[in-house]
Amino acid sequence: MRALSLPLLFLLVCVALIPGTGAHAQNTIDGRADSIALRAFGNEAARLFQLNEHRRVRLSMLSTVSAIEAVARGEVEIALTARGRHELKPDEAVLDFYPVAWEALALIAHPGNPTPGLSLRQIRDIYLGKITRWDQVGGPAAPINLYAVAGPLDGAEYGLRRALFGAGHRPVAASRWYLNTEQLEAAVAIDPNGLGVSALSNIHDNRKLRALRVEGATPLLKTIRSGEYLLTTPLYVVHRGDLIPSEVAMRFVRFLEAPANTAWLKRRKLLPIREARLLNASFAMRERRLLKLLRSEPIPASVVAPPTDAAPVPSPPESGTAP
Repeated sequence: MRALSLPLLFLLVCVALIPGTGAHAQNTIDGRADSIALRAFGNEAARLFQLNEHRRVRLSMLSTVSAIEAVARGEVEIALTARGRHELKPDEAVLDFYPVAWEALALIAHPGNPTPGLSLRQIRDIYLGKITRWDQVGGPAAPINLYAVAGPLDGAEYGLRRALFGAGHRPVAASRWYLNTEQLEAAVAIDPNGLGVSALSNIHDNRKLRALRVEGATPLLKTIRSGEYLLTTPLYVVHRGDLIPSEVAMRFVRFLEAPANTAWLKRRKLLPIREARLLNASFAMRERRLLKLLRSEPIPASVVAPPTDAAPVPSPPESGTAP
């Protein structure tokens, strides 16, 4: 065999080292994830995918919007998110959102707060600013410190607001704002009067938080499956098929859907999408019923948006999650 000339050999080595080329790119899927999806299934999925498929998934945590925008711009192959397509964002129209599992949206409070639970109407009125004290909903004589994520269209906030108001981007009457749900959880954990929304998969084993019952139902895997717990939302793998070969994202989706992986998803309190026939078939109908129930009183046109000069607690730097 004829030996390669030194200039040609040098060129081949340089090409292999350029991002997006060579063996490294072939064995690595670059992605972004919001806080909920990363903790719910992203970290573990990345680890197992590399172990079983011998292909690395490199994820960095961003806000929900930023993670989706990175896919829309073709900067990464996938995003893992806690919300689906937002109809008012044109750049999301070209994206494919593949649901992976159902998640419970949990209303979280300090474990020392004795309030037993909330009705949907009470939750709505708290987020509208019409209910401002815990003793108005059967709790202690103290103000409700309502926490929310400051970034627009955040996953958990979006799902809750869509259920309560029919629009995930609706402003709410929160007074304390954070960059992601992980920081929000930490704040509620040290505030006996705090209230916020996060995901069951993210908080189920956190003894510093308590998930309130909603309409008498506790957020559990079995109440998600039965439909008894009403505040549920899918988690997604997002991908842009017209820029990146669909095989990249679909290989990861097929891995998550494999029967061998359903057990660890359920241990994370997630209901795999293929096991959720009831929710898959009736989710839109349930959304309509919830809104009909809540619309017996008019909802004001606007409430309170995050102040433009708000300075939420800084988020931690991006970090890769694959081993």
